[in-house]
Amino acid sequence: MEEQELRINIIVSLQGALLGNISQHVRAICCDWQTSEWFKLRFYLDIEPDNIEKELMSIVLTEFESNLQAFGIQFKKYLEELIFTKEPFKALEHLRLVAYWRSELNVF
Repeated sequence: MEEQELRINIIVSLQGALLGNISQHVRAICCDWQTSEWFKLRFYLDIEPDNIEKELMSIVLTEFESNLQAFGIQFKKYLEELIFTKEPFKALEHLRLVAYWRSELNVF
């Protein structure tokens, strides 16, 4: 499978997995991968990770893996990271793909 096709399948699979599974504490979600070897999903949070955030990430990863299998794709290893940070988004490591980025403008 070409890298571009893999990227598109990852985006579609991740979008479906994220629907209804992003809490108010998630600031950003990004990911990286090495073809068929590993996939890393990282959530940046505005609180220390608690059981609810851990459970939501687990749900996202499970649904993502299931969605990918529909495309005939499977990674050998799935990695998850929950990171608490108050750093501005531009200072964070974005990995290969940013799947979600909460607006943090102080407009009100």
